[in-house]
Amino acid sequence: MIDMEDTKLDFQTHTFHHVPDSPGGSDNQLIDENPSSKSFWSFDYYKQFFDVDTDQVKNRIIWGMIPRPGVNYVHSCIKPNPDLYGPFWICVTLVFTIAVSGNVANYLQYAPTGEYKWKYDFHIISFAATAIFLYAFMVPLALWSFIKWNNKSQSSFQEHLSFLELLCVYGYSLGIYVPVAILWVIQISWFQWILVLLGAALSGFVLLTAVSPAVEGPKKILVLMIVIGLHFLLAVGFMLYFFHVPFYNYKMFSYMNNFQKMNWPPVFG
Repeated sequence: MIDMEDTKLDFQTHTFHHVPDSPGGSDNQLIDENPSSKSFWSFDYYKQFFDVDTDQVKNRIIWGMIPRPGVNYVHSCIKPNPDLYGPFWICVTLVFTIAVSGNVANYLQYAPTGEYKWKYDFHIISFAATAIFLYAFMVPLALWSFIKWNNKSQSSFQEHLSFLELLCVYGYSLGIYVPVAILWVIQISWFQWILVLLGAALSGFVLLTAVSPAVEGPKKILVLMIVIGLHFLLAVGFMLYFFHVPFYNYKMFSYMNNFQKMNWPPVFG
């Protein structure tokens, strides 16, 4: 038998000088912000990046194109569960929207003249896919790399953006160009340019509110200017390459067709 009266319980106080890693994981990880035992080569590893419901995707799309002053898009919509589901399907949808709308715009540009035999341009799909997916992946990667390198020399780490969060932000920021691409079919030059400015400004402001707190140091203004500049260049590139044809092209095709109708050069018999 154990004599409870003779048993002494010693209580010790331990002081922890190291705080265990939070569920968010280490800042040194590129994509996996929730370390687990899942293998990098397994399907379940990537499944976690697509674990998002319809309401979350809808809210992220809406607030990715409608800026809210004083509200950080990452904190309000992305954290703590960034996803790749929305960005992937937004990019795919934008590719096919630009391909279809671009061909419709091309048809509307030349069909009224009756002098140009129009045909569907399948190369638009590959061009649009290359531009969109390169922008949605390479720009966040370059920005994430710069933030990691730049903030190492700074004294504070108040804000951290993972690569996955940047991919998520940039992917959803492209959502505004889906309806804009449809409206670009309207062949009114000033209207097309208004859509460029409006679409790039709205989603660009959301990008700035998301990226700005994570960039520190004297190069912050330059980085933010590059971020918004690339976003505007993407919109301008979409409109000029896929939807806009200068007026002199109409005259060129008209002149060439009229020249052919003259059966030139003449045949003397």
